[in-house]
Amino acid sequence: MDNGVGTPKLYIACLQFFVAPTDLKGLNPKPELAPHVIGNSYGCPTSEGCTWDALLVAAQNVRKAGIFMSVSAGNSGSRCSSINDPPAIYESVFSVGALGLRTDTIATYSSRGPVTVDGSNRIKPNIAAPGSSVRSSVPPSSYSTFSGTSMASPAVAGAVALLWEAKSNLIRDVEKTERLFEKTATPLSSTTCGSTGFPNNVYGYGGVNVLAAVNS
Repeated sequence: MDNGVGTPKLYIACLQFFVAPTDLKGLNPKPELAPHVIGNSYGCPTSEGCTWDALLVAAQNVRKAGIFMSVSAGNSGSRCSSINDPPAIYESVFSVGALGLRTDTIATYSSRGPVTVDGSNRIKPNIAAPGSSVRSSVPPSSYSTFSGTSMASPAVAGAVALLWEAKSNLIRDVEKTERLFEKTATPLSSTTCGSTGFPNNVYGYGGVNVLAAVNS
């Protein structure tokens, strides 16, 4: 990244590395070392050279490799159809909205669906998680608090890791893992942004509930 600015080529190279990590020279790829789950707190807007499908195949290949891809929905709310940058727009990833501080109410900044940039009208996000005033480490050796869907998607990545530790039969089964989190989410309804019931274009299936998923 150049001062926080990426390019499609760079994002694809990073996703390729996750699928098959290499040595420091970029040689000797070892897909057996691929992570189980990755948190993706970024988007690739048109200002970085991304078209809506720029990362589509790469994201699909991550999923095919059995890697769970938790993706920040974005911070362009409360406008509807504000989930408009890859990779959050894709069906193959698990997009995460942010809840307010100690509430089950969506944060005002959390981006909403539906996805219209690709013509799909896809409901997004998939789920919501705590993302407001989250304590996080800051280099070189301190802590601070931050708000954003970039704090929410790591929470879901951690939830996947906990679930797969408890239910090893789900490891690398991204489809079943997604369905389980959707089924056990705390229901949160909304009638805005052109959807009602569950899922909806504000909360997806609701708030992530890892304990319910483990106990299901």
